Amino acid sequence: MKMPQSLLVTFAMCMASTALAAPAEQRIAQQGRWFVDQTGRTIMIHGGNVTLPEFRAGGSDDQRWSAETPSRMAEQGFNGVRLVIFLSGLMPRPGVIDTAYMERIAKTVAAYKEAGIYTLIDFHQDQYSALVGVRGMPDWAVFADGHQRIPGMNFPMGYFKDPAVQRSFDNFWKNHPVSGTGKGVQDLYVEGLAAVARRFRDDPAVIGIDVMNEPATGSRCAQPDPAKANCRELEQELLKPFYEKASRAINEAAPRMIVFVEPFMLQGALGTPINTPFAAAQGTRGFSFHNYGPVKEVRDRVNDGALAHAQQEKAAIINTEWGFSNDPAEIAGQAVDFDMRHISWLAWTRGAFEALVDPKLRDRGNGNRVALLRAYARPYAEATAGTPVTMSFDGAKGVMRYHYTSAPPGGGAAKGETMIRIPAVNYPGGYTVTVSGGTVRSAKNAPVLRIANTRGARDVTVTLSRVGELPPLPAGKGEPDRSEAALRALPPIPAGPLTRNSLLGHIVVTSGGRALLDRQVPGMLAGMSHVHGWEKMTLASVQQFDSNTLNEAKMKQIEAELATLKVVAGPVKVQAADRLSTESLTSDLLADPRARAILDREAPGLSTSSQQGLFPQTRLRALQPAMPEILTDAALDRIEKALAGLPK
Repeated sequence: MKMPQSLLVTFAMCMASTALAAPAEQRIAQQGRWFVDQTGRTIMIHGGNVTLPEFRAGGSDDQRWSAETPSRMAEQGFNGVRLVIFLSGLMPRPGVIDTAYMERIAKTVAAYKEAGIYTLIDFHQDQYSALVGVRGMPDWAVFADGHQRIPGMNFPMGYFKDPAVQRSFDNFWKNHPVSGTGKGVQDLYVEGLAAVARRFRDDPAVIGIDVMNEPATGSRCAQPDPAKANCRELEQELLKPFYEKASRAINEAAPRMIVFVEPFMLQGALGTPINTPFAAAQGTRGFSFHNYGPVKEVRDRVNDGALAHAQQEKAAIINTEWGFSNDPAEIAGQAVDFDMRHISWLAWTRGAFEALVDPKLRDRGNGNRVALLRAYARPYAEATAGTPVTMSFDGAKGVMRYHYTSAPPGGGAAKGETMIRIPAVNYPGGYTVTVSGGTVRSAKNAPVLRIANTRGARDVTVTLSRVGELPPLPAGKGEPDRSEAALRALPPIPAGPLTRNSLLGHIVVTSGGRALLDRQVPGMLAGMSHVHGWEKMTLASVQQFDSNTLNEAKMKQIEAELATLKVVAGPVKVQAADRLSTESLTSDLLADPRARAILDREAPGLSTSSQQGLFPQTRLRALQPAMPEILTDAALDRIEKALAGLPK
């Protein structure tokens, strides 16, 4: 009997759900630098940061969840989430756990678990609390020594410039007494950690607890310059006693739960040496680090330093924040960095990660959703019956190559099967696979490729190849990397030439300004765009973050070029997000069929150029120096006029 197509689709979805739901039932532990399951297989985690379904950021009324969100995530191969929670919600009064908030966490964990997705619960803060900074701590936990928030001080500058934020952290590290409790603020924080650990102690889907997101040093060593921020003594003086208390509390409440600790915030962002102390029992040590930025040299320094430290301290490593870019090529490049080091990761996307995977949700800020999803949703070995050796993935060709040894990290003989997740977005037509040293045990084109090691085989190699071509990318208007509303809210542009003391927002809205900065300081704007309030900063203030790149000679060179730009004084005017122009990313133009036709007509050879790697991160006009023969002044003028004539 032939099954109707609708029933076939339903049946296939049910089968996929069944195949993917099993992993979250297997408890994950730590073995050296690796995550391992109960059979000793090496485990890798890929996924993103998510919020409680009811969470609304910045007053947004956007829906952050649908009933299909977890299954959609699993369909794209993701097997983990970092669930962001706040002590302000968990413990609104000193020592009192909000049971309703705890149940919201439990329901969210259960929904992801049903889809086969693990959860890492993250105790999150940004500039300590909403009272003095952005969010995290309840008001009762804020002891700012009489200081009030500095108006207009945007994240993350409060860490370095606002005494209210700094003193609040100082007093947290001092365990400032909380009136009426007989306890200190740090003691009560640890009670919150223990309460969550007890609630999920028997749930294998909860990998562990991230003790504190991006802890800050307070008023000491509050330096944005990585050359001056290596305050190693504070890791021992501040982090060590706190992590000892937190680890002891979690280990006692949930002996098998992994305790994740983080370095001070700048160590992940800028590459300051990492010496984070660990205190959890072996088998439960987790190292959570962050790595942002388009500059590969810095990314490599952060990744290599984090991995070396994890290996030295025998802690399982995972990157819990990276990405925050709408450039698929940049995302793919950062993912390659993790692949080659076998580092698990949970991305922090520009828009909501939930919206990236779930088409039912409104997607603000993620740009071309499909293009980004292809970059994030990569095939990978979720479970390896042995130890990973090399891993590579060519997204354009759809080819994954994986080599592992059959000896597991804990020693002994490998048990179980190797399981490789296959994301639907990158393999819509299925795949072929060849294996040396093993046998395929899964059905053709299964969402999870299962491989059994051949008896006696020491090495296993797997080659996965896409069948057919990827469909063309849909036109993705999305939102620009840099907020339109924030630019429009800037004060009027003053008359006179632009200088190092001009607002970055004023520079980028001036014709030629963005291209100038992209050319003189490649990657700076992309890196700054994840900083809230970047548009109100000046080049002079950014210089303190990287005085080597923005040295005085470079600053004078930039100022000389800024002085040649034509400044239109008055209210800031910003191009509409959905209007394509020569200031749009080249990849966005080529993804739009109408714009591509214009480029093919006015700039023949552009779309097939050998320099296509530049397209996702470079605006068309900024490409001119690299392609002067194709992108002449006359051609750019014709393209600009033609794009302006496109209907919205």
